[in-house]
Amino acid sequence: MKENSIPSQFSLHERLKSLNTTDFYDLVSNLLVKKPELYQLVLEWFKEKQESIPETITDNDIVSINDGLLFEYWGDARDIISEFNEPGGGPEEDEDEAFGYLDKISDLIKEGGLSTAAKLEFLDEAFEEYNINNSGFEDDLMDIFFEICQAKEEWEYLVKKLDEHPSNCRKEQIMNIQREHLHDDEAYLQERMQILTSGMDYWDLVEYYIEKGDQVKALETAEVGVLNGEGWVTKLFEFLWEYYSKKGDITNLERLVQTALSRNTEQKNMLDRLFEYYRAKGDYERAKYALLRSFEFTRQKYYAEYKRMKGFLKVPDWKSLEAEIFNKIKEKDFHDYLLICLDKGMEETVLKSILNPPKNRFGYSLEADFDEFADKLVNDFPKEILEYYWQKAYRNIPGGNRKTYWIAAKYLKKVKCIYFDVLKDEAGWIKRFSDLKSEFKKRPAFLEITSDL
Repeated sequence: MKENSIPSQFSLHERLKSLNTTDFYDLVSNLLVKKPELYQLVLEWFKEKQESIPETITDNDIVSINDGLLFEYWGDARDIISEFNEPGGGPEEDEDEAFGYLDKISDLIKEGGLSTAAKLEFLDEAFEEYNINNSGFEDDLMDIFFEICQAKEEWEYLVKKLDEHPSNCRKEQIMNIQREHLHDDEAYLQERMQILTSGMDYWDLVEYYIEKGDQVKALETAEVGVLNGEGWVTKLFEFLWEYYSKKGDITNLERLVQTALSRNTEQKNMLDRLFEYYRAKGDYERAKYALLRSFEFTRQKYYAEYKRMKGFLKVPDWKSLEAEIFNKIKEKDFHDYLLICLDKGMEETVLKSILNPPKNRFGYSLEADFDEFADKLVNDFPKEILEYYWQKAYRNIPGGNRKTYWIAAKYLKKVKCIYFDVLKDEAGWIKRFSDLKSEFKKRPAFLEITSDL
C-alpha cells in the first residue's frame, strides 16, 4: 500500500523510527518467516554496513555473513541447475539467472572471508548437481570448485569429491591439483604414469620434469611421446626440435622429421622447421629439398607457399618447377590460384574465371566470393565487371526479402560507381536503374532500400 493512501495521522517511517530494539527485531523476524527470500537482502544489507561502518561488524560476523550469502546464492542457482539436470532441461530464459548467481558466488570467493566448513559443505551440495552431468553448467561449476579451494584441507576434499566418480577427465583434474596446488609429486607421478595415452598426457609429464629441472627425464618422455602419443603431439616435437637445434644435432633433427613423416602427423610443421634450419645454415640443397617436401603437405595458404618458394629457389630451379607448382595450386585452391594469376599479369584469365567459374570433380561450380578480384579488374574491364556485379545484384531481388535486398543494394552501388567513375556514363546508370525499379515496382521494400541510389 502506498504511504499517501494511509491516513495522514499514521506515518510508517516515523513509526519504524520509534520502534525499540525488541520491537524492531520482532518485526524483521516476522517478515523473514513470511518472506524467506528477504533473508538474502538482510545479509546483503549487513555486508554493505561492513563497508560503511566497519567498526560495527566483527571479523567473525563477516565470515558468517559471507557463508550465509554463499548458500543463499547457491540455493537460488541450484533450483535452476537442478531443473536443467532433469530430462528435457529447463527454460532458456533461466540460464542467465543461474549464471548470475554463480557469478555472485565467484565474487564472494574472490573477496575472501569464507569459512572452510562452509566451503566443504558447498562442495558436497554442488557435486550432487555436478555428478548428474546433464545441466550444461558443469564447466562453470568446476571453475568455482577450483576458485573456492585455497587451504590444503580444501584441495584434498576436492580431490576426494572428484575421485568419487572416477573418469579420465576427473583424473586429469586430480593430477592438476596434486601437481599445482598440493605439490604432491609422488601422488601426481603415480596417477600420471597410469594415464599416458595422448600427446597431451606426455606433454603434461614433460612440463612437470622441466619444472623440476630434470632435463633428461623431460627428453626421454618427449621421445616416447612423439612415438606413442595419440592425437596432439605438436609441443613434444617442438620441444625436442628446440633442444637438438641448439646443439646443432642434425642427425636427430632429421630423425624427428622422419618420425613425423612415418607417423603421418606434424609433417609440414617439421619440414618447415628443417627448411628454416638449413636456410639459416646456408645449405641451399637441403633447404630446397625440405621446402619442396613441405609443399606436398600444404592444405591452406597456397599463395603464401608459392611466394615463399619463388623467393627462395634459385632462378633455374624456379623456372623448372614453377609450372608444376602453379598447376597443383590451381587444383587445390582456386582462390589462391587467381591471386597468383594477378601477380603474373594474367588478368584476362582471372576475368574469365570469375565470369565462368570452372567446376570441381563433382560437377559443382567453384564460384565463391570473387568480388575482391572483380574490384581489382574494374579499370581494365569495366563493362565486364559491371555486368558481373549487376547479375549478382539481380539474383537477390526476385523472390527476395529485406536481407537479400540489402545485398542487392550493395552490388548496385558498385555498378553505379563504375558507371560514374570509370565509364563516365551517368545517363547509362540512370536509364538502367530506372528500368530495374520499374521491373520491381511491386516490391516496396526493395525500392525503399535502394532509394538513395
